[in-house]
Formats: sequence, structure tokens, C-alpha cells
Amino acid sequence: MSEFNQAIEAAKRQQRRMLLWLGLGFIVVACFVAAALIASRATPIQVLPETINQDAQINVSRGLALIIDHHLYSLSDSAEVEASAPGYQTAKQRISESSFGKVTQITLEPLPAQVVLKTSLEDNKTSWYIDKKLTAISNTLETSLERGDYSITASHPYFEPISENYALKPGDVVEKTLSMTPISGELSLSTQPAGAAVSIDGEEVGQAPMSTSLPGGRYSLQIHKAGFETITDSIDITQTAKQVSRQYRLQAERARVNVSVSPVGGTLTVNGIDTPVADVIKIEANQDAVLKYKKSGYFSQSQRVNLKQGESTDLNFELKKEMGKVVIESTPQASVTISGKAIGQTPLNLTLDALPQTIRFDLAGYRSETRTITPTAKSTSSVSVNLLTEKQARLQEAPRSYKTYAGDEMQLFTANDTIIMGAERSEAGQRANEFIRKVTINRPFYAGVHEVSNQSYAQFDKSHSGGPNLPATSVSWLEAVRYANWLSQAEDLTPVYKINGNSVTHINDQADGYRLLTEAEWEWLARKAGRSAQTVFVWGNDKTIPPKAANIADESAKGSVTHYVPRYNDGYAGVAPVKSMKRELSGLFDMGGNVSEWTHDSYSLTVPKQGRTYSQTLDTTLVDEHVVKGANWRSGTLTELRASYRDGASQPRDDIGFRLGRFVYGGQ
Repeated sequence: MSEFNQAIEAAKRQQRRMLLWLGLGFIVVACFVAAALIASRATPIQVLPETINQDAQINVSRGLALIIDHHLYSLSDSAEVEASAPGYQTAKQRISESSFGKVTQITLEPLPAQVVLKTSLEDNKTSWYIDKKLTAISNTLETSLERGDYSITASHPYFEPISENYALKPGDVVEKTLSMTPISGELSLSTQPAGAAVSIDGEEVGQAPMSTSLPGGRYSLQIHKAGFETITDSIDITQTAKQVSRQYRLQAERARVNVSVSPVGGTLTVNGIDTPVADVIKIEANQDAVLKYKKSGYFSQSQRVNLKQGESTDLNFELKKEMGKVVIESTPQASVTISGKAIGQTPLNLTLDALPQTIRFDLAGYRSETRTITPTAKSTSSVSVNLLTEKQARLQEAPRSYKTYAGDEMQLFTANDTIIMGAERSEAGQRANEFIRKVTINRPFYAGVHEVSNQSYAQFDKSHSGGPNLPATSVSWLEAVRYANWLSQAEDLTPVYKINGNSVTHINDQADGYRLLTEAEWEWLARKAGRSAQTVFVWGNDKTIPPKAANIADESAKGSVTHYVPRYNDGYAGVAPVKSMKRELSGLFDMGGNVSEWTHDSYSLTVPKQGRTYSQTLDTTLVDEHVVKGANWRSGTLTELRASYRDGASQPRDDIGFRLGRFVYGGQ
């Protein structure tokens, strides 16, 4: 190598030595800085209680840090440490940068001591008491206890109790099997007459009178003597009954009857006393005994015996089946099923087992009926039913009156009647829109006993206000039928009105849900219900209004209305609470006044066809104007007070309310 190259290599070696010394110097400085930084962030850790501080183990569970002599040295912003000690629960604690350098205390909770005490017994009758308090009844006691001194007692009815004291420290584990000593007891036994042989648990031990020592336990005794009935008994020698005494009076040996019965499952009596059916029945010797065996559906059988002492005999009871004649009829003719088996059509003459028979009558379109009878051989039984159609049955089941979900009262009407609606031109006060129309009222329906109250309507429309017992007014026809639909749904009935937005788009005239009364129903209730002949006014035909007959424009309304009824005072200047007036002839309230009422029908001026009788159906036409019926507290003319008065309206008013109706069942 030339001198030039050698010079270059020497220069490179000198440069590398310089860089190495610079690096070592930087590392030393960094170590001094890190050591100073760590020392400045040293955090003392104290484990409580103080008695375990020195023995406690502390480790870093999270963060870049180390523990030296119960001090935390951390290079990260926070660290989590874990402290543990024998007999105590391990605890973790997070130490943040703001706590570095300050003493941090970690409190450990003591572990409970575990106690497992056993006995060699297997009957689970050992009672365990801890400080005299019953803790368990079992062969083994397994429990956790806090630090402290305890007295634990094991007590068994047949063994001497054992008590032991334990001073428990945190985390102690006590496992021990206790050896229990049987108690020592004594049995004293005598018989009348004396000399009976005594056996204990099948081993003969002597003759009465006698005494014998026995360890605790339950024993089976047998006392037997020739010419006398053997006595079987059991005794218990226990902690509380170590001395047991028994005196037995022996009964003379009885006779025995070996019994067999057919069919099984019946009842056996001996001298009228029910006796369990067994292979051997004991009876008093030298006395008449009547044994009777009976079972439903069979003729009973009796046998008499008189046996000597110790004598035995065999009795066999074989019962004969009992049958009875039954005549089954129905109106109309129906199919008959007996105990689930199809028999035929009524009328039927049958011979059936003398057992309870369930007879079912079925006919399409009619409500099925069921009867239960027990035939007898002594006489002919008969079953006769009148079947009802489903509608007849539903009507029969329908309550005469009830309250709706909202609290309004409804009353049932089952008329088979006609109403001549409207008025002749000659009738005083008649209006041209009161067309004569004959309508048959023959579909059972409910009508509201009074107008829907504010209290009831407000359950549907929370924004509605007014005195709770006043009729709901200022309600449009659409809102009235919305309420009816709401009530139908609440009571699981089929709604009458289909509503889309602010319009009724369909009327289900076959539905059983709530609706408004039809005009014909309203007029029949106001003029014909509860009467022998229809009337002009709700109260009758007299133009003089009886006291409290209706809330109308009376003397108190003078000056506030155009017309009023002189010399009449109903007690209210304006609208009155529902049911304030007298009950009307129909049984309802306020059809003659208080507020006028929306009806279901569309308002029409089409003249009905002469000579035609219309049926009780729902009007399905959809128009904005609807019929309003009845006078109100502003009514003071003869025209308005008549029950045939009708008007049309499309907007709510403060003197128009509504009354509910509904058919008992849907369809025709």
C-alpha cells in the first residue's frame, strides 16, 4: 500500500475513534438524565393494613415502570400496580402522572376463611349451628367466614352434639371430619296381658314387661302373643327423648276374610264403614259382618259372614254391569255424540252404561249444547234440548246493560216493532222535511243510556275540555264516529267506520262495533220504546211539559233565546250534566232535550216510497251533512220539541252532542 493510501486509512481510523467516544459520551449523559428524571418521579407505595405492608408483593401490571423497594419508578404518563399478600385479596390501582412522587396507599381486603366440616352420616339430618344460629341441615357444612372466633356445633337427633371453637384468620382453610357418638337411651315396655314376645327390628329380645338399652335411632317393634292380634309400632331414641316408655293393650285375635273383587277400582265397606280393598280383611270374631262392594256402572253386591277367632274364609265379589234406558230428543233435529262417539240423529232411544254420559247436540247454524246424565236401571232417563241459533244464543248471553270501556252506560233493546217516522202535514209544528216513513225495528241493539260525556270523550281526545259530567259538544260528526271506532277497538269489536284521513270511505253495515244511532232507532226510542203506542213528544202526547221532563229553553232562558217555554223551569239555564232530568219512558235520559244529537244517517230530502216498509239497516251513503235529532237547551218552539223534528248539519255546534249505539251481533 502506498504512503498516500496509508495516510488515508489512518485518518479514517482516527475519525471512527472520535465518533465512538462521542457516542459513548452521549449515552452516559442520557443515562444520567434518565436516572435523575426517574429519581425525581419515585412514588412510595404503602400497602394497608400496615401489618402486611412489609410482606406484600407489588408488581407493575401496566405501563413502562419498575418497582424498587416499594417505590414506583415510571417512564410513562401513568402506571397500574398490583398488590398481593397471603390471606388477602389482590388489588390493582392506577397511578397517574399527577400522583407521581406522592405516597400511594393500596388497601387489601382480607380473604374469608373456608370451613368444610363433615360427618360420617348419610341421612342429611345433621343440624349445623354457628354461634348458636342454625346455618344448615346436611351431612356437610361448607361456609365462608370472616376473621374472628367462632363456636360451631353439629347436632343430630340420634347422636351426642359436638361443639368446636375456631380462631379464624384471613385465608384460613379448615377441613375436618367429625366423629359423632350415638346417644344412649332406654326402652321400657309392658303389655296387658303380660308375657307377650317383643321383637326389635325383627330380632326377639324378650317378653313384656321389659327394659332394654338402645343407642339413638329409629326402631321397629313387634309385639305378639298367641290368641291376640300382633301389634306393630315404631319408636325413636333421640337427644330429647332418651327414655321411651310404651304400654300396649292386646286385642283378642280377629277373624280373617280373604277378598277378591272384579272389576277392580270399586269401594269396599265393612258394616257400612269404608275399608281399603286388600287381600285380607280382619273382622271381629263371633259377630255378623256385612261386606259390600260397589262401583259406578255396576250393581253392588253384599255378603254376610260370622267367623270364630282365628278362623278365615274366602269371599269373591263379581259385579254385574248396570244399564239404563235413555230417551234423547231435540228441537230442531240434531246429531248426537255421546262421550266423543257419533250415535245418530234425534230422537233416539238408547240403552247406556249406568255411568256419567256426556251427550252433545250439533246442528249447522245452531249453538251446540251439552248435557250430562247418569242412566239407571230403575227408570228411563230423558234428555231434551231446544237448540238456539248462534244469534239467539248470543242475544241470550248479552247483558241487559253494561258500561263501555270509557265508562258510558249502554242498554239492550230487543224490539220486534215498527215506527212511523215523521209527521202528517196536519200536525201542529210539522216541517216539510219530516217525511212519513215506516221502519221495522227487529235487530237487537244497544243504545247509550245518556249522551257521551266529556269525561268519556276526553279519554279519546286528550285536548277536549269541559265539565266531566256534561255531554260532549262542539264535536263534529267525523270526530264522533272516530270515537266510536276507538271504543270498538278498545273492546275488540269490529269497527263500523273505515276512515281515511278526514273522510269516512266505507261503512260496514255488518259490524258489531260502536256507531251512532240511526235516525229510525233514535225516533223509535224517543216515541215508541216503553209505550203501547207511539207519541208526539218524548214524554207523551200532552203539550204541557211535565216537571223535569227535559232541559229546554225555559223561563231562565228568557232574553237569551228567540223562543222559550213560559211557566216551565227545568233548573238549568244552559246545558245540564247527563241524567239530570227524569228517566224517559224508554229507560234512557235526555232524548227530549239538553243537547241535540248526531245520528248515523246522511241528511236527505228524498221522499220515501209510499207503502214501503224499510228495514233496520245502516245508511251507507257518504255525504258531509248528517241528520241531527232532538231538542236542546236552546229549543223553545213546538216544532223543535216534537220527537219527529229533524235537521241537517255538517259543522259542530255547542248544542249538538251524540249518543252511541251498536248491534248485538253483526250481519242480518
